[in-house]
Formats: sequence, structure tokens, C-alpha cells
Amino acid sequence: MNKHETLGQLCAKRYELTCQRLYDSQFDPIKHKRSVFDSKYIVSHSDNVESFVNDVVLNNETIWNYFDTGDEKWYERTSLEKEYFRSFPDFIEIVKRLPPMYEYSEHVNAMIACCHDMGLLDRRHDWKSDWGIDPKKTYPYYEGLTGSEIFSRLVETLRLDWKRNKRQAKVNARAKENKFRYQKYCRYIDALFKKWSVLVVLRFDLGYKDRDTYNIDINDMQIDLFNMFVNTRNNPLFAFIRGHIVKLEYGVGRGIHCHVVLFLDGSKRNKSSHVYFAQEMGKYWEDVVTKGRGNYWNVNANADHYDELGRGAIGPINCNDADKIKNLKKYVVGYLCKGTQYFRPKEGPKLRLFRKGDFPDNNPNNKRGRPRKVSESNAGDPFIPN
Repeated sequence: MNKHETLGQLCAKRYELTCQRLYDSQFDPIKHKRSVFDSKYIVSHSDNVESFVNDVVLNNETIWNYFDTGDEKWYERTSLEKEYFRSFPDFIEIVKRLPPMYEYSEHVNAMIACCHDMGLLDRRHDWKSDWGIDPKKTYPYYEGLTGSEIFSRLVETLRLDWKRNKRQAKVNARAKENKFRYQKYCRYIDALFKKWSVLVVLRFDLGYKDRDTYNIDINDMQIDLFNMFVNTRNNPLFAFIRGHIVKLEYGVGRGIHCHVVLFLDGSKRNKSSHVYFAQEMGKYWEDVVTKGRGNYWNVNANADHYDELGRGAIGPINCNDADKIKNLKKYVVGYLCKGTQYFRPKEGPKLRLFRKGDFPDNNPNNKRGRPRKVSESNAGDPFIPN
């Protein structure tokens, strides 16, 4: 949080954060019909860590203003303390729960490295139950330091790590990459609507039940995704798919999961059945592909609420509906192309965390090669993630 921001600017930023997360499966649009910002619901676990690290490294604000009266030392709260001091044990718990076989965003990587160097991840330290709101409380199992001293040490360690490892340059490079990807995906959407006058947009998430979350790795997800969509050419459930966007993510508590956007031909599929289509695809994942291990979230089930908020971007969309297409790009594609919740395996072959379909051929005179014998229902976009 920039200390120079006015209350109005901060409220505007938080309102925009709310809107940006409308198409996150963890977001409840009914609870937020007025788009009131509440970090408890809007910001995911790893996003909280990223916000903390970002605020720490982008300003040089002290954690506490100390005043010594001679008899005792007391503290004046600063914005960093007000925003994050109570969340300190939550940050430690999040870091403990992140699997070590993955790389994460630079902010999360910095937090992991600093917590490790400071010995904060020692399993004998139960920060969650012992951390107090009094900054003068001491912790005998951690050198007898006060809460304010521990928190201050973490902040200073983060700032040194950030500079030493030149992490900001890596953040900037990834932001540039995300911007390029976002622009490319927006052009992809424009091409789809140029080819098909009406598209039914499905938005759902695929993941795994809590009991299996920590037994699933990215290779399991790759295999299950392939098995789900490998038979799209002969499974009527997936008929007339004209485009797709898929992103793999890792989240604390959710484990490996993927965000899916499918574009169905609105002239071939019942436009009013978009909620049903997403539901049936989710059930197929849950029951057939993962044999009961998986779960899904049908974002289309909340489409009416998004419309009430003026952020409608899923369901049937006409190529002339500029507002919905704009929302689709800003809130759906924009959310998928965000820089948070990034992860990648440290070892093994490089995996594609983002996938999309091929750009459609919008030139009716372009007859390249011999036409394939493919049923019309699946001639648009064979969705086989690779």
C-alpha cells in the first residue's frame, strides 16, 4: 500500500481488485453483489503473501516508530504493521504448505528463501497459535525476541534478498510476458468472433478433492486433462468446440487445478443450456476421468449475478455485443493472465502452463492442403492439451 494514496484511490483500486477476481472459482458473486472489497474473500492465500512482499520491497518504510521514555519503549504503528503484523503466522503457514518441488512467483520465492534463512519454518515453532497482537510480546523459542523485532527482521531480510537476487528485473520480465500473452489471447478471441457470429462461453475449474490434493502432482493433472479431452472428436458432450483457453495453477489448499474457458458454436449448441454444459463437463471430469478423486467449479452457474454487476462475460455472446466481449477480455482473460499463483516444476521437462486453440482461418479462399475427414461437430477446435 502506497502511503501517498488517498482513501478514494485506495477504494477505487480495491473495487477493481474485486472485479478482476469475479471469474475466480473462489469468488462468491452473491456475497459481493455490491463489489465491496474484503481481503478475507477476495485475495487468495498466495496472493496475500505476494501483496505483503510487494509492499515491503517497493518502499523503505520502517516497521515501527520507537519511542523511549526512559522507563519503557513503546511503538507507534506504521502502515506496514497495521496491514500485515497480525497476518505474520498465516504467511509462515502458507510457506510451510507450499511443495518444495515447484518454483513460484518471485515474491513467493523470496518469502520462502527468507523464512528458511531466518529459521521461521522450524516445525517446533507454532506461530499460528502463539503469535500475539502485542508487539512487545517475547518468544523464548526464537532468541527471546519480541514480535516487533521478528517482524522487522523479516522485512529487512526480504529487502536485502530482493536486491541481492535482482528479483525486480525478473518480475518486470514476467509482467512483460504476461502482457504479451494477454494481448495475444485478446486477438484470439477477436478471431473467434470474426469466424462465428455467436459463441457460448463456458468457464469452469477442474481440480481434486481435499483428501487427494497433496497426492496429486502436475504430471497427474497433465494425464487427466489429456484423458478428458482426447476423445473430443467422438464424444457428443464436447461437440462443436471452436476454441479453448486453459491455465494450470497451484494454490494452497486447492493444490493443482486448472482454469478452463471453452467456446462453443452458438449456432449448433443450445445457447440457453450453457450452465448445463459446464456442469456435465465437470461431472465427466469428476466421475469418469478422475474416478471420484476430482472436483469442479461451474462458474457459469453464477452468470446471472455477473450480469447484475455489469460484468457479464460468459454464456451466449453475440459477435456484436461489444460490452460482453470487452468484459470477457478484461475479467476472464485478464484474470487468467495475471502474474500471481505462478508455479513451475524445478526439475523435468518444461511444461506448458498456458494453452489455447489455434487461430481460426478467417479467409474463405484459403484452401490449404487436402481437407480432413472430420465430423462437422468437432471440426472447429480439437481440444487436446499438450
